[in-house]
Formats: sequence, structure tokens, C-alpha cells
Amino acid sequence: MSMLKLLVSVGPSYDLSTHSVILVNDDANPLFIDTPYFSGRICVRVKDFKGIIPPGKTRISSSPYFEGNKEQYSIQVQGRFKGEKWTADNIIFGNDFDRKINLPSISRLGLKVMKWIDPCLETDIYSDKPWAYSPLLYTVNSLRFDYDELTPDHNNYLPPWPSYDGRHIEEGIINSSDNVSKRKKYFSSEENRKKFEINENQVWNFDFCNAYIDFNNIAVKLPGIQIGILQYWDGQPFRYVCKSRDSSVVFFVIMFQLLEVNEEEKFNDPSQQSEVKESSTKVSNQLLKYDQYNEPSLTPKSNARWASVKSPSSVLFSSQIHSIRNSIPSSPSPAPGSVNTLHIDESSENEEDIDLS
Repeated sequence: MSMLKLLVSVGPSYDLSTHSVILVNDDANPLFIDTPYFSGRICVRVKDFKGIIPPGKTRISSSPYFEGNKEQYSIQVQGRFKGEKWTADNIIFGNDFDRKINLPSISRLGLKVMKWIDPCLETDIYSDKPWAYSPLLYTVNSLRFDYDELTPDHNNYLPPWPSYDGRHIEEGIINSSDNVSKRKKYFSSEENRKKFEINENQVWNFDFCNAYIDFNNIAVKLPGIQIGILQYWDGQPFRYVCKSRDSSVVFFVIMFQLLEVNEEEKFNDPSQQSEVKESSTKVSNQLLKYDQYNEPSLTPKSNARWASVKSPSSVLFSSQIHSIRNSIPSSPSPAPGSVNTLHIDESSENEEDIDLS
């Protein structure tokens, strides 16, 4: 089998024609997305990145972000959720697949570990369209809330990007000496999540990172062991999706894909674009045999009606990716916003009394 390289694309939907190929580890220049439901910036980092980059760009192999930790990749987002009266319960984040996946026997143990790490995780990895999602404000590794009111003349206005040099987001939502634990404890309650409102005057900074999936070696890293997963890969993309609980709104999608080396060379050679289109169409028709444009159907067994999965998987680059826009939009020049935190009344036994200051 030809050598495979990782390509990461980001967009506002499942449709790859809406995606941009992202320059991985470009801390200072996150990709900007603007839709009726979300305006924000997204940065993707991969440790020791050896993958595909947008034409005309220089590969950035790593980021200061990875110094002093064991993380393998990071998805950092800054943005506003717009268009509806959202709550912490109906904005979810996770993974999904379009068809049944081939899982090793150890996957049952892996699932138990994942649910131990994230008790709010709901999943069905054995369904015809496997899925796993968790409430966004619970599952992310770090979270910061800024209050910054929108004005008519600054519709997509955002404060400065906080991690231009790869620095980690400083937790800033729960007023407690142990912010992350306090936040997770609070949002583990469905009642608390449902009454916590999210609106367009709030700017959210959050980071989701993972120390277990190694995209460079196509393996899962567990304490004392590394498990190769290429033998289980069937060509499906590994994607992270942020969407509404009822799947009616998609805020953004991050796609991790694998591209054969010879296809990468054609991808970056304008003179061979017609050949790329023809050959990759054959790949799509003969190997993938599924429509990446179709969003996964809702899962009737779940009250949440989610459709996704947190599972170690990788992908073959399909024909549609060649229609991705290669130019990465610039985000608007921002000005500083004011920082707010969520305060929980420590005297409340159920930690249900909160106020925004």
C-alpha cells in the first residue's frame, strides 16, 4: 500500500466543497468561519506533523503548544454561537461515521476508558452509522468565556485570538480554585446544562486535545502499548463535529483524512488537476462507495438523537476534497473584549445558583 499522509480540512458543514485545507500548527493564523449560526476561528495542531499543506504554504511540523505535555493533537476554537437561544445542553461535540466501522476486540475496553474520562459521553459505536457525542461545555479540555456584546456595525466581531504563540487557553468560566473540575462537575448535570443559556454576545474560547490518537503512525497510544489501526481502516474520514443536539444545525466540522503520497504530488501540481479529478473519482467510486455529502441519519435508539463516534480511525482522501477552497480566509481585525467568568454559589449544595458578572 502506498504511503499515506494526513490532511486536515475545516468547514461549516459535512459538505467538503465548503471546507478549506488548513495549515496545521499555524498558531498565529486560525481559519475563520462565518455562518448564520457560528462566527469564529479554528486552529488545528498535530504533534510532529508530516502531512499535507495548502499549496504555496510551508509545513509547520510542530507548535510550542506540545511542549511539556503528551498531547498528540489539538482543536482550538474561538467564536460566537448565533441564531437561536442555545443552552449548554443542546450544543454537542463529537465524532461520526457514515457506515459501520471495523473495530478491534480491544475497542470495548477503549470505550470503557472513554466513558470513564467523559461520563457525559453517549455513543453507539456498533450501529450502522456509529456515533458518539458529549455536551461541548463539558467535554472540552479547557474553556474560557468572554462577554462581548455584538453591535450592528460589527456583525462578526471577535476579540484578539488568544494563542498566536501556541499558548494554552487559561480556564476562565468557573470561579473556583479548581476550575476544570468545577466546570465539569457543574455541567455533568443535565438540569444545569439546560438552564445555562448561550447567546451571540458571548465569545467562547475552548480547546479539545487528545493524547491517545497518533495520526502520524496511524495508531492508538495507551499506557505501555501502541496499537496500529491501519488494518481496521476502511476508508472513512475521522471527523469532529460541533452541532445542535437534534442535528438540525451544524456549527463546524473538522475532517482528518489520509492522502496517498502520489496523489499529494498531483494535488499540489496545477498541471495535473484534471488527472487528479479523474483518478480520485475512481477512488471514490471503487473504494469509498458512500456519499460524504449526506449527513448521518439520526439514531432512533438515543433520546439525544445524536449521530457520531469517538473511535481511532483514519481515512482515504476522496475525490470531493479537490474542490476544497485552498485559500484560507483572514479573520477580521479585532479589538480587545472584556473577560467574564461564571460564578457558582459555593454555599449551594447542588451548585445550581450561578450568575454572570
